[in-house]
Amino acid sequence: MPFLSCPVSRPLRPILRCACLLSAHSLILVPLLLVLVLATPALAQRATLLIPSKPSIESSLVTSTRAAATETGRKAVAREEKDEKKKESAKTSGREESTDRGADKKTGDKEAEGKKDTSPAPNQLPELVDAVNASIYASVAPQHIKEEVDLLIGGMEPFRNHGIAMDPPRLFTIYRFDRDLADPSQPAHREDRLGDIEEIRYLNQKAWGANVGLDRPGLYEFVIETQPWWEPYQAGYAQHIVKTMLPVYGEGWGWHLPLGLSFEIVPATRPFGLLAPALFTGKVLVNGKPVDSIPVRIFRINTENVQVPTPWHEEMELRTTENGLFSVVLNRPGWWCCAATQQGAPLKGPGGQPSPLYLSTLLWFYVDGQGQGN
Repeated sequence: MPFLSCPVSRPLRPILRCACLLSAHSLILVPLLLVLVLATPALAQRATLLIPSKPSIESSLVTSTRAAATETGRKAVAREEKDEKKKESAKTSGREESTDRGADKKTGDKEAEGKKDTSPAPNQLPELVDAVNASIYASVAPQHIKEEVDLLIGGMEPFRNHGIAMDPPRLFTIYRFDRDLADPSQPAHREDRLGDIEEIRYLNQKAWGANVGLDRPGLYEFVIETQPWWEPYQAGYAQHIVKTMLPVYGEGWGWHLPLGLSFEIVPATRPFGLLAPALFTGKVLVNGKPVDSIPVRIFRINTENVQVPTPWHEEMELRTTENGLFSVVLNRPGWWCCAATQQGAPLKGPGGQPSPLYLSTLLWFYVDGQGQGN
């Protein structure tokens, strides 16, 4: 008798094999065992990675503003030394001229000199301008920058840190928000960059990477849509819409705004600059509207290979409220993901019959540890 082909957890597989080898009179045990199988956690679910090489880009801004302030200070010192030399020369000339003039002329010169000292010299104004500019540039990002970031796109089982081969995504789009626009609720820029991705290897599996140039400060959001793939244990297809954010040069406006995707998670907690443990709240939108009772999974890439007592401990699962909201405490540093799932329009399966499509939207973000930098 062939073994049953069904998604079973590893601890129950030996039991099921033994049941299948029993005589026909004992096959009544099989339905009971199947009930136990369905009551156990499902096999580890696949996640689609969309992770930038750094959680934010800030160091270049600090370096450039410090360099500008240092240069301004150097110029101010040089200008001050030059002015002192001019004043000393003027005093020497004044003393020589005063010996040849009468007492009345000396008195007039002293009064004129006193008046001159109380008014700002014209050559002092550039110092004031430079000082004001330095304070402005130290707090405001430049309009044009030259930065870049690498993006990793791939499939994996996050808790087991196990790679899964992935086909190229169907879409790869970059958005940038700018609070200074006439309508800051809309992205300032949107660009399709599917042609920029290249095949790479990650965890010994086929994955994808992209190098993205950043020419302006702002909040960048990266979005991919995978091709549907067949999931045997679900007896259907799966497809992911994945999003992540990158604040550049201190600009974070837009993290709370939807992109207008058909299915997305919009943060209600800023998804960067977090320190573990952190309370995170998000909202699930379907066609722009919040939806209640949608299942949401929260998991983290287990880079430390932490062991847990049962498969239930590998991730958290909850349901959205009537406003589409969910909240979770993120207790460890690292890359976290929230994934909401709903059923999409059926697709034609391997046998030609309609098969269900499980559509998920994922949001990746980074949580720092106490005292940990980017």
